[in-house]
Amino acid sequence: MWKKAALVIGLLAQISLVQAELIIEDGYIRAPLPGRYMSAAFMTLKNTGGQDIVLKTASIQGAGLVEYHTHSHKDGVMRMRQIHELTVPAGEKVVLEPGGLHLMVFKIGQLPVQPYLSVCDGNNQCWDQKLVKQDLVKR
Repeated sequence: MWKKAALVIGLLAQISLVQAELIIEDGYIRAPLPGRYMSAAFMTLKNTGGQDIVLKTASIQGAGLVEYHTHSHKDGVMRMRQIHELTVPAGEKVVLEPGGLHLMVFKIGQLPVQPYLSVCDGNNQCWDQKLVKQDLVKR
């Protein structure tokens, strides 16, 4: 009986080590410029699990399309390009910020004050979080 209990406990411990946990922190989306239908979203993604998480898709409430993008400067030219997956290594974090990795948000209709973000891996495991909508600041 004790052997069976130890086996079950061992299996459960292995499952908990394998299961990935993604925490989304400080997420916000910039409100689009008047007359525009695109913007960007930023956040910190923390993987507290024991395996890498490879994100493949994202969606934001009120937007028709969301893509992972990278941002680079080369020879004085700023370039953004779509990336088809974003890896969050086990035990590490990835920061999506202006001038770097970010979510490019297209076909924006009406954004709620706190739109829901959903990011998913290739196995359709998804993690959800509310974002803060950041309005334009006049300077």
